Amino acid sequence: MPRKLIVMCVASLGFFFVTATTFTSLGYVLYTMVAELGWSQAVAGLSFSLLGLACGLGSPLPPIIMKAVGTRLTMFAGCIVLASGFFIASIIQHLGFFFLATTLMGLGFSLVAPSPAIFLLATWFPRSSARMIGFYFMTGAAGGIAGPLIVEGIVGLTGSWRLHWMVMGILALLLGALCLLGIRDAVKVESVKQVTGAGSGGSRTNGSESPWTVHAAVRSPTFLILAFAMMVVQTVITTAHSTLVSHVATLGVGAGPGAVAMSLLAFAATIAKGCTGALSERVPPKRLLVIGLALLSIAMTMLYAAGGLAMAYSGAAIMGLGWGIAWLSAHVLLLRYFGAAIAGDMTAMATTATTFAVLGPIIAGRAADMTGSFGPALFGFAILLAFTTLSTALFLHPPVRRGREAEAEFPEDAGLVPAE
Repeated sequence: MPRKLIVMCVASLGFFFVTATTFTSLGYVLYTMVAELGWSQAVAGLSFSLLGLACGLGSPLPPIIMKAVGTRLTMFAGCIVLASGFFIASIIQHLGFFFLATTLMGLGFSLVAPSPAIFLLATWFPRSSARMIGFYFMTGAAGGIAGPLIVEGIVGLTGSWRLHWMVMGILALLLGALCLLGIRDAVKVESVKQVTGAGSGGSRTNGSESPWTVHAAVRSPTFLILAFAMMVVQTVITTAHSTLVSHVATLGVGAGPGAVAMSLLAFAATIAKGCTGALSERVPPKRLLVIGLALLSIAMTMLYAAGGLAMAYSGAAIMGLGWGIAWLSAHVLLLRYFGAAIAGDMTAMATTATTFAVLGPIIAGRAADMTGSFGPALFGFAILLAFTTLSTALFLHPPVRRGREAEAEFPEDAGLVPAE
């Protein structure tokens, strides 16, 4: 097999693995751990928040480490950090060590995916990088579908969440060995900018020079509204990942159906993200963003009111659709409104704002501890989403600079956006 195909397969497997074993499945494991160890829901939410916070704060590290030791050793180090977090989680007795474990998981995630892999694919496949990176993100999304079902299989059959973490630790070590054997740099990493700009070079060459500076763009009302909408979406999805299994279990059906609901959410989001890019060429992206936000609000309301599995499953699926449509259309709007030249910087600034999403699981957990149900938190998020939908529909407009609309043309090949 050609080396570049080996690189693609190993990198894609890495994204599949980290997605399957962290954000999309931790909620299921937390459900069993809370029941056995007697933790509060707020504490469980904090552990999930630390995972997201470590992943977000660790995202600047891969380019720096890649410059020093190369992509292969960077991804290998990420697998070792992941394995350390999994093994610590398998033997914990005290809460503080689990906080350490989830922090290591988040850091390991950022070292394995997606930044190192995007650089690899952009340099190994210079002419078809868009297609390869699209395949890469689809593989990562598939991990979100498979992860909860894998955990349900291990914990459901054995009744041991410790065994689950142990198995994930062993698999992380095997993935690290595959990275050592299969990952190679097509070109030497010589600067951080070389990594952070990978995969966006094509859009820069085809897009016109932006009339905006980053400093001016981030202060515009248009950017603030978009960043707020993205923060709300990410907060809701992060909270759903941490609470959905436990919430569905309160319907009296146990944790198994919760894993199915999580997989439905991931599957619907994958379909929506795959279709929204093409739809945005025919339907105004602002309209798609409003539709996505409205679907999320409806989904949270359905989960709040769910009295059986049918409504819970429907709510999870609609949430996935809303997530995929809203998240991708928001990125398209950033590109169209501010131009390809600063699109990467604007996306990074908006993504930084979504770091506040880590508060969602803590708030939902605290509400569950006080009321005995996640319902009030879900209803509160539904209201927040309704407000965000209305404000976006009424106040989001193309930014105006020096008396003219500063709306950049949307290049045909600028369809690459983050998975979450």
